[in-house]
Amino acid sequence: MNKVDLEGYQFFASPSDRAFLSEVLGRLAAVEEENRQLRQVVEALRRDHDDHRETVGREIASDRRRITALETPALALSQKTAGDHLDKLFSEMRRLSIRQTTTKDAARLLGVSKPLVKKLKPYLAKDSRFVILRDPRHKQRHLIRLAGT
Repeated sequence: MNKVDLEGYQFFASPSDRAFLSEVLGRLAAVEEENRQLRQVVEALRRDHDDHRETVGREIASDRRRITALETPALALSQKTAGDHLDKLFSEMRRLSIRQTTTKDAARLLGVSKPLVKKLKPYLAKDSRFVILRDPRHKQRHLIRLAGT
C-alpha cells in the first residue's frame, strides 16, 4: 500500500482504492461544476423573470386604462344638437309653466323618443337651468326640474 495525498488528507490506500477515489473526486468536481453552471442559469432566469414581471405589470396597467376608456360611453349627441334640445325643452317648460317633468313627458314636449331624452341626461346634468332628481314615488324614474323653481 502506498501513501496517498488527496486534497491535504494523507492516508494509505491500495492502487485500486486510489483509482476509485480519483474517479469519485473527478465525478464530484464535474457535479460541482455542473451545479455552478445551473446556479448561473437559475440566477439569469430569475433576473429575466423579474424583468418580465415588471413589464407585465406595466402592460396590465396600460390595458386597464384602455378598458376603462372603452367602458366610458361616448356622448351620443353632438354638443350643438344637445344644446338645441335643451334650449327647446327650457322654452317649452317655461311657456307651458311646467315646473318639472319626467323623461317621457320631456320627450313629448320635444317631439323626440324617450331614448334620445335619456341620452340628453349628461347634458341636462351639466346645464345650470335644470336639476335632475329621483322621483320619490318611483324607484327608477328621474324628474327634470327647472332650477330656481
